[in-house]
Amino acid sequence: MSSALQEKEILFKSTDARPDRIASSNPDDFLVPNGREEEWRYTPLKRVGNLHNDAKAEQDINYEIVAASGITHSILTRDEVKTKFLATDRISSRTQSLWNKALVIDIPQELETKDLTWIKIDIKSGVQYGHVIINAKAHSKATIILEHVGEGIAGINCEIIADVNSNIDFITVYDLARKGVIVSEHQFVINKDANIRSLVVQLGGDVVRYVPRAKFSGNHGAVELLGVFLATNGQFFENRVFVDHNMKDCKSNVLYRGGAQGEGSHTVWVGDVLIRKIATGTNTYEMNRNLLLDDGARADSVPNLEIETGEVEKAGHASVTGRLDDDQLFYLMSRGIDEPTARQLVIEGFFSGIFGEFTHPELKERLNERLNAAIERSHK
Repeated sequence: MSSALQEKEILFKSTDARPDRIASSNPDDFLVPNGREEEWRYTPLKRVGNLHNDAKAEQDINYEIVAASGITHSILTRDEVKTKFLATDRISSRTQSLWNKALVIDIPQELETKDLTWIKIDIKSGVQYGHVIINAKAHSKATIILEHVGEGIAGINCEIIADVNSNIDFITVYDLARKGVIVSEHQFVINKDANIRSLVVQLGGDVVRYVPRAKFSGNHGAVELLGVFLATNGQFFENRVFVDHNMKDCKSNVLYRGGAQGEGSHTVWVGDVLIRKIATGTNTYEMNRNLLLDDGARADSVPNLEIETGEVEKAGHASVTGRLDDDQLFYLMSRGIDEPTARQLVIEGFFSGIFGEFTHPELKERLNERLNAAIERSHK
């Protein structure tokens, strides 16, 4: 019998501010979206390869991994996997019901490593579904990179469980080929005194929809959800964040920076933070900054903050969308730098604040290489 049992959870009931929100492993608990629903109103459903309706898996996901010393990994069938993952939308729920093999990463108790663990998922062709589980045991510390490439169509979910006093850096990179499509839901579970710092980087693909959900399973936990995305030449990148403060004295910081260039390029960021009545002492802030690089691009940004208790330490949100700073360009060009190089330097500077959060030299180098390649592609 599969351990991925069908269950259903009501995350919250509808109010004037928001509709019902459920989590379930059963796709039938979600209506097939038509684009008029709030959570799907931006997503170009005609471009997601029918993942939302009846697309079947054409082949299994191929996981490649280079693990740091002491970190173990295994590829397990559905019957071998223990998961409590409940999806929050139709595609993620279909993904959860259709994957055949999952990658499970175990970070042992009290293991601390500065070496990187790299996971590569190559979506070569066709429709594929996958699942990744990362278990960080108590008092562990590690950095995990999950990289997606290829030109196929995929639904891939991921769950990251941080046990007591663990500290995890988790970086997700979407650098698909031009025709690639991926829809992912990531769930972060933060236990007592644990810390997760997550970075998502969206640079390649036709459509990328990313839904991170963070919840706490103990007091004094902390989560950072960071993001960088650059859509060019008609790409669509969507990020829908949900932070559920359901424990006392926890912290969350959400910071996303996005850019869009070229006719038809479209980015979407929706940030939902819910502070429940029980979550006294919460410290939370969310910010999205967007850079429109020409007249044909579009950026939608919707920050939402709902507070059910008056006993919070700090709570705020903000969103800013603007165009490339002509004064910065003029300054650089007045010193002999040509316009394409000046534009690239300004864009790099816009994103560098987030990449600067990560100090590992190899990681920073690879991230900057990917970003620079995407910026160069945008000029062609």
